[in-house]
Amino acid sequence: VKNSDVQGALSKGGYIFSPAGNLISFRNHRSDSAKLFIYKRKYEALDDLKAHTVMGNEEDLEWIPYEGMENCMIKDFLPSAHDLGFDMNMHILKFLPGASHGYIETHIQEHGMYALTGAGMYCLDNDWVPVKAGDYVFMDAYCPQACYAVGKDEPFAYIYSKDCNRDVRL
Repeated sequence: VKNSDVQGALSKGGYIFSPAGNLISFRNHRSDSAKLFIYKRKYEALDDLKAHTVMGNEEDLEWIPYEGMENCMIKDFLPSAHDLGFDMNMHILKFLPGASHGYIETHIQEHGMYALTGAGMYCLDNDWVPVKAGDYVFMDAYCPQACYAVGKDEPFAYIYSKDCNRDVRL
């Protein structure tokens, strides 16, 4: 990876957030193929605050219980919880077999998710849709949503984006 702030190598589980205005490029130095998931969106500025480059590996992040549940866990990639320069976050949410959201929720922001492992049933605007590793789902603002993991052996995990730290534009 090479961008205006950082140069370094990404391995399996690696990620980079490159803020608006930075050029970024990738080069595979190995003989085997590499898989890359790219998420782009327009940055929404707030006063003089700015986001900064963040680079890491999801394997170095701790699983945190999601909303107090021990069978559903989350990893946050970006410091948006305490840095208002970030207008979004990326997370991995993992449901152990049989785990679910505690309720159907509705967000004021749109977001998307890419399924990494396992399978689940996802409620999207009151329709239950099967989702499995490799699927991408986009959820519009105000779309009722929830999910539960299906299967016996493998957790249902997905990476997802979520807008934050900004008021909804009317």
